[in-house]
Amino acid sequence: MDTQIIIVTSVVLGMVIALYKEVIKPVMVFVVAITLLMATNIINPKEALGGFANEQIAVIFLLLIISDVIKRSAALDYSIYRLFRPNLSYRGFLLRMSTSVAGVSSFVNNTPLVALMIPYVYDWAKKKKINPSKVLMPLSMAAIVGGTMTLIGTSTNLVVSGMAVDAGLKPLSMFSFTPIGFPILVLVVIYIVIFSKKLLPDRTDALTDFKEDSRKYLIETKVPEASTYIGNSIDSNKLRQLRGLYVVEIIRGTKKIAPVSPKEIIQVNDILIFAGETDTVIDLLSNQSDLIPAEYSEYPLDGKVEVIETIIAPNSSLINKAINQTNFREIFDAGIVAVNRDGEKISGKVGDIELRFGDLLLVVAGKGFRKRAELNRDLILVSKRREINNTSKNRIKYILLAIALAFALEACGMMSLFMSLFIITGAIALAGFLNVDDVKKSLDLELMVMLAMALGIGKAISNSGADQYFAKAVIHYSINLHETLGVILGLYLVTNVLTMFVTNAAAVAITFPIAVATGNQIGMQDVTPLLLTIAFASSADFITPFGYQTNLMVFGPGGYRFSDYVRYGFIPTLIYMTMTIFGIAYWYNLI
Repeated sequence: MDTQIIIVTSVVLGMVIALYKEVIKPVMVFVVAITLLMATNIINPKEALGGFANEQIAVIFLLLIISDVIKRSAALDYSIYRLFRPNLSYRGFLLRMSTSVAGVSSFVNNTPLVALMIPYVYDWAKKKKINPSKVLMPLSMAAIVGGTMTLIGTSTNLVVSGMAVDAGLKPLSMFSFTPIGFPILVLVVIYIVIFSKKLLPDRTDALTDFKEDSRKYLIETKVPEASTYIGNSIDSNKLRQLRGLYVVEIIRGTKKIAPVSPKEIIQVNDILIFAGETDTVIDLLSNQSDLIPAEYSEYPLDGKVEVIETIIAPNSSLINKAINQTNFREIFDAGIVAVNRDGEKISGKVGDIELRFGDLLLVVAGKGFRKRAELNRDLILVSKRREINNTSKNRIKYILLAIALAFALEACGMMSLFMSLFIITGAIALAGFLNVDDVKKSLDLELMVMLAMALGIGKAISNSGADQYFAKAVIHYSINLHETLGVILGLYLVTNVLTMFVTNAAAVAITFPIAVATGNQIGMQDVTPLLLTIAFASSADFITPFGYQTNLMVFGPGGYRFSDYVRYGFIPTLIYMTMTIFGIAYWYNLI
């Protein structure tokens, strides 16, 4: 094996391990990988940074802006209220929800779409006395499948198209994915409607658990210098006689005391960790001379207290930060009551918990929380309300008409998608629906960097000859099944397994050059079928909560377990894989 192939293979394997183990932030994994590849002269700076000038990456940027405008203008909210009637049956709701979400997801990035939809789906279920576990996983599945139907439905499709342009191939068109994606969508929607009731767990969500079994959640308090508790025992301070509340542990400096004896003497600056009911905690903290709340979770004790469930959003600035370092109270006007992570019971100081994407937070909200959370990209609300006014309705018509015009111009070949979206974005700005601050909030800088650098990773694999080397391996192990079907199956499986452990962008960055090299080696005149194969495969993770962002977003609110995804997602995974492989082969006359 050539030295450069060994270097590139080592860097790629290091990327996979680092992304899976979450050693550092994903964007930094890409930066380190690109730096190593430049240092070893496998790619030059122009090739490493060329993705930032790629038209398809710019299209993703424009789509993120437009998606955010739609979200803020309540364009989707208006339709949601009309669609999700309270009198719908469970299966009727699943049919409406899955078809509408899949349809919108074909033209709007599915991650912000699911973030917007979670509160409405959640609230509908609650009003019908149905546990959210029966409706949230279908929401994610419908969004994933819908996103595969067009070029712009998911950023991965645009990355593959951008790599094709960089490789001197023709870009994928807006509807290259539709002939294969639409039949898959129909079958998956049928599956959702028929089998969800039987296969999805009927499990209470975290907010219900908090109200009904709040001992799962931790509340952190501190003993101030003036406290009358100092020098007295837990028992004599009557801390064992609180209604619905008990001390689970004491943290004294670096020492943790658990279980807590009734004879334990309280000292100044002790951290007392309680578990209990919200009302009792608030009563306890109303007199803050004996115990004070942790700085990050100070309760708004004036007026009615509202407990709200939120999720840490993808690429949130809170990720990998300890709660006591987030300045949460000042930023959001809310205090963190508890953290739920995959149902894990977390001990120790709540403030020391490092937040991760998908963590579910229970917060006691002040008056300004909802407005601040709406304007911030860090949190996804699970329960919220929004008023719809006439201005929003007018914006709906204007924005949707503008987007439809953009897609029509591209489909007719009159203008490139980038130019049409650029003009539409400008028109939206001139109409007063967009300003500089909105653009800053819409721009997911880390995502853009990862997608751009993914093109550089693909270039390195090609420059080193690793694509040719691994293409031969794919052909060797799959050609015996069928000259083309076997190759499509091999590429699909490799990409799909990768996407379960790393980001979608990393998966296609690794497999794109291999797909092109494989197609050339077996004499394909047009490698588009293989490019579609890896694009579809990178978006097909239904059986883990971690392989696709929307799966993890519904994990906490639905009260799901890993096994729930395997049980519910196994059949759609088989449907999706079978229809993709045979659909591509049939559509391109490869069988």
